[in-house]
Amino acid sequence: MFAEETKIVRLYSFDSLGIYCGNFDYKWEVGTGLAANSTLVVPLEFQEGFVRVWNGEAWQQKEDHREKTVYSTLDQTESKVDYVGKIKDEFTELKPNSHFEVWNDNDWLDLRTEEEKLAYKRSQYPKLTRYQFMRGLIEMGFKSLDIEAQILLIEDEFTRELTMIGFKDATNFVRTDPSIDVMRDLLGKTDEEIDEFWELSMTF
Repeated sequence: MFAEETKIVRLYSFDSLGIYCGNFDYKWEVGTGLAANSTLVVPLEFQEGFVRVWNGEAWQQKEDHREKTVYSTLDQTESKVDYVGKIKDEFTELKPNSHFEVWNDNDWLDLRTEEEKLAYKRSQYPKLTRYQFMRGLIEMGFKSLDIEAQILLIEDEFTRELTMIGFKDATNFVRTDPSIDVMRDLLGKTDEEIDEFWELSMTF
């Protein structure tokens, strides 16, 4: 398209992706074409969440999610949207709650059993220092001598000696260590009560 006469026209510009950039007045010299990346066609009205894109013949409204954080539904990889249009298939704005979750049509689901969830939760408890552990026992109403007396009642010699070493000589205590299970049984406690004990002792 070339101008048949020199005149001032209003042009609407777009970038290399066709995205509307704004408008400006342009002196259109006779016999010349329009300025690069511009058109005389008036863009569509602005819509929240959309961007106007020139397709070479007309303006289109396309979804604009640029700079939003999305997550791969295949492997939870986090990324930023750097394109115009609908969010690509196999990506979602929904953030997974843990690396155990898998995508199921329109939501993240944790397919682990409750037992598996509890086992993982306990594996994440921090180690207790000896002071924290012993202070926790006192808060629960247990004295170290009473516990040692209970350990001595264990029939299996290896288990008895191993548990005693774990109780008397350990500098820190791990929630998932087998000796904790032995002491749990000696004290007549449940796993849930030991969890409560651990969480309390962590505060000391």
